[in-house]
Amino acid sequence: MSDPTSDPVIVIGAGIVGAATARALQRSGHSVTLVDSAEPGNATSFGNAGFLSLDSLIPLARPATLKKVPQMLMDRTGPLTLHRPSIPALLPWMARFALAAMNPAEVQKGKDSFKPLMLEADIAWKAEIQASGLGELFQTKGALYVYESEASFQGTDEMRGLQAGKGTEFEIVDGNRAREIAPGLSPTIVRGIFYPKGSHTINPHKVVTTLAERFTAEGGTIVRGRVRGFGRDGDRVTSVRLTDSELPAKAVVIAAGRASGELTRLLGFNAPLVAERGYHVMLAPDNVRFDLPVSPPDRGLFFTPMQEGVRLAGTVELAAPHQPPSWHRADLLVKHFKDVFPGAGGEERSRWIGERPTLPDYRPAIGRAPRLANVYCGYGHQHLGLTLATATGRLIARQMEGEALPSALAACDPGRFG
Repeated sequence: MSDPTSDPVIVIGAGIVGAATARALQRSGHSVTLVDSAEPGNATSFGNAGFLSLDSLIPLARPATLKKVPQMLMDRTGPLTLHRPSIPALLPWMARFALAAMNPAEVQKGKDSFKPLMLEADIAWKAEIQASGLGELFQTKGALYVYESEASFQGTDEMRGLQAGKGTEFEIVDGNRAREIAPGLSPTIVRGIFYPKGSHTINPHKVVTTLAERFTAEGGTIVRGRVRGFGRDGDRVTSVRLTDSELPAKAVVIAAGRASGELTRLLGFNAPLVAERGYHVMLAPDNVRFDLPVSPPDRGLFFTPMQEGVRLAGTVELAAPHQPPSWHRADLLVKHFKDVFPGAGGEERSRWIGERPTLPDYRPAIGRAPRLANVYCGYGHQHLGLTLATATGRLIARQMEGEALPSALAACDPGRFG
């Protein structure tokens, strides 16, 4: 029989959130085992846009988004679509999203929680980049959001107000200045918001694999396996059962992205996660003259210069799990890029699909699981998994040591869905 005090903390999920959490727990003095059915960083974390979006302060579940949904769904080239065979399975999630978006108190919870999360993320990423030797993988060249109409730009008033209150540095620019910052931009761009301190990674997958390498080099263990169940003793989880083995556990962290919902059901609580599918296409950097992430928000995209070329990433396709890809969504990325940067980009080098883990209120689940003494959660980060990974790890590590989370993060309580 194992000694619970000497058993490891089991972190389930070796994407960016799980890897960052494993590193944070390791530095807090815990023995840690990282478990995943795939190699570290090979799922959703492989293909994100690479931008640390530290000034995303408004949840997508809000009235302005809900108002746009019907129009977006009618536009087959737009930023949002539904995987039609998945619609029956998506209806309960969509109803919860609508209720959260229409409820002023829920929207306010999102605003109140994102500010401390982003402040924590800023500190946490700077510390992690130094501690794990990630400096060569990150660049601070700013970021540019571009708008093709004055009305679209004016719709950012609330966001900019919140950012000003947080102390974010930004510059409102006209189309000509935007084209100076990002050469090659289309003449259709009339406004922009430039964030001079914006940072991005030039290789998101290597960020995760480097974290995993440092984790094992400093005594951590990585186990390949699929979680099938948990051993229990009252309100404590004592082990994690894999297909052909069982791992003793002092504590457990669920950070398995969209699959976290399947794990929480085994533990008796609900995580209504949807597969918010995103696509990316890597193009050769032919005639790409900009060196910072550029986003046309109305198109739901990011264009990010990386080691292997320029990454076109984004759009949303809501789908049930394990559905075949809709590769025409990747084709649309190239079309949009050519609209925004005419003449830029060469041959396609690769394409990819990933499942962003998204809860209906667009707030992550961070903290102790309901009715369980030693289970912690870090999932549901939707478009902000890279951004909030290190903050999530640090917050869980502190809570595991008995520290209370900031009061605003009660809105991210994993037990809020029952």
